[in-house]
Amino acid sequence: MIPPNESCRIRPMVTKRKSIALVSLLVLAVWLGDLPFALAQTQVGEKAPGFITTTLEGKRVALKEYWEQKGHKAIVLSFFATWCQPCKEDLKYLQTLQEQLGSRGFQVLAIHTQDSSVKAEAVKKFVDNLKVNLPVLLDEYGIIGKRYGVTALPCNVLIDKEGILRAKYLGYGDAVKKDFEGRMKPLLSPP
Repeated sequence: MIPPNESCRIRPMVTKRKSIALVSLLVLAVWLGDLPFALAQTQVGEKAPGFITTTLEGKRVALKEYWEQKGHKAIVLSFFATWCQPCKEDLKYLQTLQEQLGSRGFQVLAIHTQDSSVKAEAVKKFVDNLKVNLPVLLDEYGIIGKRYGVTALPCNVLIDKEGILRAKYLGYGDAVKKDFEGRMKPLLSPP
């Protein structure tokens, strides 16, 4: 993993509501027999864990839906928070790549994570102010981020068309961008 130039450490935001929700999810995972799976962190080279969450517009979506869309060769999960300064530059950079490479099978999914106190309207305003027009998914309790081993923001996870995690990047900077582009472009369709 390339060391980040700039990143924001994730601040645990434990509230009574979050604690109750997390305990409920863990009880459900134990009951279903999936506790080890629910807490496992995916490593580079492994199958990326699927998930179901909601968009800013309140629509339920599954990561699987993006893998199955015809033409997608590389998916980037970009974990961000509204309080993270480097995330702003990272999202603008990814928006530019989406515009340049979307026709070659590149798809960015921005994931707002770890902060259930920020309402969807505030997240929408945040991305609108950045002039970012990417699909935004919500990870209110950080469960998706935990499954992908997100320890700092921004965090970008590169997944190929087979659903294999190819790379994970923490932070934002020139070295990160250079390595990311070098690993991502061979996964895309030719120009």
